[in-house]
Amino acid sequence: MNQFTFDFDTGSPEEKFTMAVGEQPQQRLETFGVKAVSDTELLAIILQGNGTRPEQAVTMASKLIADAGSIAGLISWDAIDYRRWKGIGQIKGLQLAAIAEIARRMMTGPRASAPMINRADLAAAHLAPSVAGLQIEKFFVLCLNRKNRLLKQVEITSGTATAALAHPREVFRAAIRESASAVICAHNLCAATHRLCYVLPRAMWSERAFLPSPLSASGLIRCT
Repeated sequence: MNQFTFDFDTGSPEEKFTMAVGEQPQQRLETFGVKAVSDTELLAIILQGNGTRPEQAVTMASKLIADAGSIAGLISWDAIDYRRWKGIGQIKGLQLAAIAEIARRMMTGPRASAPMINRADLAAAHLAPSVAGLQIEKFFVLCLNRKNRLLKQVEITSGTATAALAHPREVFRAAIRESASAVICAHNLCAATHRLCYVLPRAMWSERAFLPSPLSASGLIRCT
């Protein structure tokens, strides 16, 4: 069996680590396919470059995922977050941040057909990719047609880590522009301890956030 022998940087030159070629992340990916490799191995493949040994890449990937809480937690990291770790420079940090943004855009890309959104959990599922990893709150309006199918998703305001204010004027401007028969208003909630944002799959409405109330304003234009 082909093997590579690497030195751990432990201060003890006698300590060795042996990794079989077939166990290296790149080889496992090529042999078994992308679905067979672990989160750590996937990240290690990206981390490994010129001068980076497979063992070092796997160790670094494991530490990054542990620090983020999960591989999903890395979607909120910027290049500067990666560069806190020894061995990750400016270019690699930018590459990792770019990969996360590519993933986000792939999830939020154009859909083949307008989805039906007639329940709070469907609205939450639709918006989840748009707010994944955000560290600020945003306020969205989903403009729907008479069959509750999505016409357009509109970002009304971008706020702070604890608030996102919106006025009925802005909400219904979007609805009128899209000739919407109904609208869904939603905003994400930031969980600072996990550095993630999410939309709860339940109805969330507070008339105190609006003056005047959008509920009363909606009757004027027959948009619910």
